[in-house]
Amino acid sequence: MNFRTWLIILLVGLTAVLLLWQPWDEQPDVISDIGTEQQIPDFTAEGLVTRIYESDGMLTHQIRAEHMAYFGQLRLTELQAPVYISNLRDMPVGAGELWQVKARKGRFINEEKLELIDDVEITNLSEIGYIRNISTDYLAINIVTQEMYTDSAVLITGPQFIVRGIGLRVNLETQQLELIEHVRTTYYPNNLVRESL
Repeated sequence: MNFRTWLIILLVGLTAVLLLWQPWDEQPDVISDIGTEQQIPDFTAEGLVTRIYESDGMLTHQIRAEHMAYFGQLRLTELQAPVYISNLRDMPVGAGELWQVKARKGRFINEEKLELIDDVEITNLSEIGYIRNISTDYLAINIVTQEMYTDSAVLITGPQFIVRGIGLRVNLETQQLELIEHVRTTYYPNNLVRESL
């Protein structure tokens, strides 16, 4: 075979490959409509407050945020600067609001779970108990079971102590707190808590 025959076989082969492959006919990947709908909120709100009541009309929880975006298909609400406040029954008269939790952002999922992210500050609003503040980077609150939990580092402060640890479980109903891993406790007698956190 001469050079011309090899050239013709090569051209026929390349033409067959191009016809079967057809790179000019390919379309770029298109995001499905479902994915796009999940990215666009059904509605947004500024300064909205959500209150959750028991069947007997007792207020149990409040969730406020500077900005909310609701995604109906996902049953998800994204929150900017959320504030969660618990109001629990069976507490001493005048206890009222017990815990306030603030964060930079959060998510309310399936109307059951509230996730708070970045600079989470938990404040005891009542005079009940020894704990005044808890700080962490992430906190989940199960509205149904009334439990707060995190696996992140935590800083717990009270009138005479500072506790550092990793992981936390709090039952809002019974007011019981469990520190998963203790790191260090500093105790200051006579209410001399120092600001060197």
